[in-house]
Formats: sequence, structure tokens, C-alpha cells
Amino acid sequence: MLYQEVISGIIYGVTGQLIRVEVEMRNGLPYFTMVGYLSKESTEAKERVASALRSVGHPLPAMKITVNLSPANIRKNGTAFDFPIAVAFLACLGKIPSKELNRTCILGELGLNGTIHGVGYCLPIVMEAKKQGIHRFFIAEEDSDSVEEMEDVEIIFMRRLSDIFHYFDGMMEKSGRKNKKWKKKPMEEDFLDMKGQQHLKRAIEIAITGRHHILLVGSPGSGKTMAIKRVPSILYPLTKQERMEVQSIYDAAGIVRNLLDDRQPFRTPHTSISKAAFLGGGHLPKAGEITLAHHGILVLDELMEYRPECLESLRQPLEERKISIYRAGHPMIFPSDFQMIAAMNPCPCGYALEDGKCRCTYYQKKQYLKKLSGAILDRFDMILTVVNEEEPSNLLEESSKMIRERVIQNVEKEHQLLSGTDYHFFSEIRPADMENLCPLSKKCIEVLKMAYRMKKVTKRGIWKLKKLAMTIALMEGETKIQEHHLMEALSFRNTGFISEVSGDGR
Repeated sequence: MLYQEVISGIIYGVTGQLIRVEVEMRNGLPYFTMVGYLSKESTEAKERVASALRSVGHPLPAMKITVNLSPANIRKNGTAFDFPIAVAFLACLGKIPSKELNRTCILGELGLNGTIHGVGYCLPIVMEAKKQGIHRFFIAEEDSDSVEEMEDVEIIFMRRLSDIFHYFDGMMEKSGRKNKKWKKKPMEEDFLDMKGQQHLKRAIEIAITGRHHILLVGSPGSGKTMAIKRVPSILYPLTKQERMEVQSIYDAAGIVRNLLDDRQPFRTPHTSISKAAFLGGGHLPKAGEITLAHHGILVLDELMEYRPECLESLRQPLEERKISIYRAGHPMIFPSDFQMIAAMNPCPCGYALEDGKCRCTYYQKKQYLKKLSGAILDRFDMILTVVNEEEPSNLLEESSKMIRERVIQNVEKEHQLLSGTDYHFFSEIRPADMENLCPLSKKCIEVLKMAYRMKKVTKRGIWKLKKLAMTIALMEGETKIQEHHLMEALSFRNTGFISEVSGDGR
């Protein structure tokens, strides 16, 4: 009996799952069987492997052959097992040294002529294998773009099955890292084009600097969507680790994204999106819009047009920054550390905050606002009512480049202040650490007590107000919260807009 085991992998949710590929060959009637809970495309590997081996002059022997993909309780999808199965066969036949395959992960689809094709989702598997101590990989050259920046690993890119012989014979030239160039497209939208609305622009800058969730409420034409479209032009770049995590998620989802792209994801799902597409899941669970916005921005324009189940599903991700989905008793963790920017009209016609323009009845307003639960409303750090400006201010308008430079500087200062803690942004601070990281004077405490007595904020809102005031203090070059910082923070948290719209004095 001949036996060989090699390591391969699949995508499991948005992460890699290592798979043991076991090949057994023994005397008996010629038969080739594959087991291990396989999809149709995985089962078809035996035909591709047989033809590819014939193309390199080593056809399958007339023996009883069994291929097992383990663990057997996980569904195996994709074509990445072709190459590792062929390599295991060659090791069984003694054509390559079997001991050299220990701690080596192999991924690739085979053509009938022995060509090795890319599978398009190597990065999540490589990252998972690296965590488990595997540092050598045989991968199709077509997949080189997605894994070339991995450090502390040896990645051998191959074009044909015959390259495996050249590698072990020492005749294969090691391909060096390519000096890839990627040109970032210039932003078409610029805050310079947006006249007036200084309060709105200030709120957007504060939200991005402290990574605060923000809700914009205003009538049509007030500038909500115009401001949101310009948010990508002032975002700070991703770190290398964040960039790799984002690329891994997009690879797993089959969405094209350049590995050198350091821009934050900016997802704008349509209002008709289903809960599965929004949250993630399905028969073969894939990342939803919430996970695709990881380390970036999730935009919900026309918030009230989204399905109630989609809005309510935001509760867990906004608090825990992850989503847990179970399939066949196995948990899948989908990361969801995103910043939410939402916009909505105050009523069905949109003009409830403007005197004499609203055409809605009291009942219509109540039904409209009923969709927005208090639990979701309280997740927003900032709630800003935006009104039309009849005459834009005469203040000098700033370009997105100027605002972005300021945001990057302030974010760097924020990271320095929070170094040595578990946090990167003030919006992440938990109540237990609030006293140490966001200390308040007696006068500031009185301001908060007064706001609570006047029902301007809830108990949860007080914590959010402190974090928002700390971001404002940082932007003004101060390390402690002052009274005017709290007052400005209060101006960005208008939770009473529902009473203004319905007019019932709640």
C-alpha cells in the first residue's frame, strides 16, 4: 500500500480552512474514488488530475485509488484540490520526495495539459496556514498578485505540473517579488464643490476623525447625500495589516480589489437588499455588506427605506464588531468593524423640519418613524439635523485635500494618545475605561447632568457624548475635555428630532 498526505485549503465563510488531502494506492481492481463531503466541481478533480498526470508522462497506475479530503464534516467546494492531489500521487509513485511535502500547503486547479490555473482566493488560506505554522506554499502563478506581500513565508509560483519536478531537482528559478505599480484614481467628488453647510462639514470631519457613527436627518436638497459622496476623499489610509484583512475578505467573496489599494472600503448597499445579502449567510455562507465594509464605511442613504429586519440586525455588529453565523453546528465569524454613516428624510414627504412645507398627516409621520427603533437610534454617536441654507456663508471653502491632511494628522495623534490600550479611536472606549481616558471636570459633569435632566441624552448617550467631546478636544489640540467641547458635542446629538417631526411633545 502507498500513502501520502498533503495540505490544501478552502474558504470557510471569510477565512481559510486547512484541508488534509490523503491519497491511498493499493493492489486491486482499477478504481478511483473520492470521499470527504465533496461538491460537484471537487469530485470532477479526478478527471483533471488523471489527464494532467498523463501530460507529464506519469499516468495513474492500474490500482485501487482512494482520495480523502479531511475533515469529512465540512463541505469541500472549489477546484483548489487538483494540484495537491496530483502532487500526492507523484509522491506515492516516488517521483518527488514525500518527506519534502511536510508543512507545505498546495493550491491550484489543473488543466488537462498540466497547466496550473489560479483559484482566486489564496490569501485567506495562506494567512490561516501561516497562523498554524506552515511557511511554504506551492501556488499557481496566476494567483501571485494576491499573496506576494505576505512576509515570513516561502511562496513558490508554478505554471505547469512539471514545475514540481524542476523545483525538487533544484532547476527551478525562484521568482522574485514584482515591483507592482498601482495608480490610485483621483477622487471626482471634492468638498470644495460644496458651498456652505459648515456645520455639516464640521460634523463629518469629527465623525471620520473619531470613527463615530453619524445619522444625518434633513429635507431633500439639504446636502446630505452630497456630503456623504465626498467622504471617501477625506478618509485616512488603511494600515498594511488592515489592508491584508480587507483583501482577504474580498478574495473570499470573489470581489476584485487590488492588494495595493490602501483606501478604506466604502459600501453603499441598495435599499432593496435582503437580510442575507446585508448581514451575510446563505446555503454556502458568504460575506454580506456589513462584512465587506470591515475597516471602512457602511453608508445607508435613505435609511428608512431599508427593511426593518436589516436595520435591527445592525445591533450586534455595531456593539461586538463581528457576526456569528452557524451552519451544521459549526460557527462562522464574520468581522464587521465598520463606521456607519446614514441619512434619512424626517418624514415621508421630507419637509417636516421646514415650516409650512410638510404635506404629511400626523399618522403618516408616526408610521414612518416607527421603523426607527430607539435601540438603533441610540447606536449613533452623532445625530445631526440638516436644513437648507438660503444663503451660503462667506467663509472660505476648504478642499478635500486640506481636510484629509488634517484628519490624518489628528488620527495619528489619536493613536498616540491611545497607545498602550486596546483602543485605536475614542469611539471604541468602553465605559470601564472612560474615567481614565476621558476625565471630566466638575463643571463638565454638571453639564452632562443638566443634559440628562432635560432628556437631551440617555444614559447610553452620555457615554457617547463623552467620547465625542474627547474627539473634539483632540482636534483642537487639547488632551482634556472642556465645557465648550461638551456643548459642541451636544449640538451634534439631536435625539429630539422625532419630537420635532411628530409634534407631539414627547
